[in-house]
Amino acid sequence: MSKRLYLETKLYNVNDRLASLELCERIDEWIRQNDFADLGPCFLPYRDSNGELEEHVEDEGQEIFRLDIQALRSCTGVVGYFDGVHYDSGCAFEVGCGYAWGYPIHLISTDFHKWSVGGSDRFYVASKLLEHLATLVYIPEGNASIADYRRQQEDLKEQAMQELRKNLKRSFGEKTVLKDALNALDVKYDYYLDPNFQYTESGRIILKEIISMIEKAGKTYITGDNQGDITADIDRLRESGHAIFFDDCFEPNVDSALMHGIAFGIGRPPIVYTSNLQRTEAGDRRDWLNIMIRYSADAIVENLEELNVTIQSHRNVNHNN
Repeated sequence: MSKRLYLETKLYNVNDRLASLELCERIDEWIRQNDFADLGPCFLPYRDSNGELEEHVEDEGQEIFRLDIQALRSCTGVVGYFDGVHYDSGCAFEVGCGYAWGYPIHLISTDFHKWSVGGSDRFYVASKLLEHLATLVYIPEGNASIADYRRQQEDLKEQAMQELRKNLKRSFGEKTVLKDALNALDVKYDYYLDPNFQYTESGRIILKEIISMIEKAGKTYITGDNQGDITADIDRLRESGHAIFFDDCFEPNVDSALMHGIAFGIGRPPIVYTSNLQRTEAGDRRDWLNIMIRYSADAIVENLEELNVTIQSHRNVNHNN
């Protein structure tokens, strides 16, 4: 493991790329000023891995995934923006995976929206789970005393940068402070079911069908709970032989992708249920899932019939052990 920070970031448009590059350069400047113990330059996906991408690979998406996971595995922390109304599932996957590997996670949000989990009356920066996994800099409002609009926004960004710098010093100042990596636990349940199935009418109908399939197969399940004790919910995932996540829209609920990253990080790649017919196109590549989600999954099922076949193929947990 090298002492570098992996910069998780959306890179689909020039504004996101420039914001990420600016953040990367700012952290590298702090590194040159000896703020942190033995940290090398940040790793910025695409910029730092494009040269390794072979021109004529059979599956470019899979190769991009391989290079990004290889880079993430070689780093010692995750940093980046987690901003805006629509969260990128690949970024959330990288946060979850890094957390599972024991990395400090440091994120910035400047969006003045907060979000509830399910029908909860409590609101969070993205989600309760994200606030558990990461040290967040949350500065949604600029200095109201500054009349100049541009200067007000620049002041907001500078406040965020200075808060991030302080937080990074706590993790990487005199020495790098890593937590123990999470391990998969002894299996108590055949399946962990994504709690986000419960938050729409269509999701609840699908969840009912999935539970029926599991019970008819003589298997067991536990439904996740991202509104309660997050540590306990992560343990439920760790105690499950498989997880089934709900990915039925272009960008799924952020918690689905965060927990997907944790499942992959502990060595139990999950099943993804998606009946979504929407596609994206990037160059010659077309896809219906984020690259990090697609290539980290153990199985992707596009309808309940496929999921039933997958459930039937799994060996039952020996619950007498």
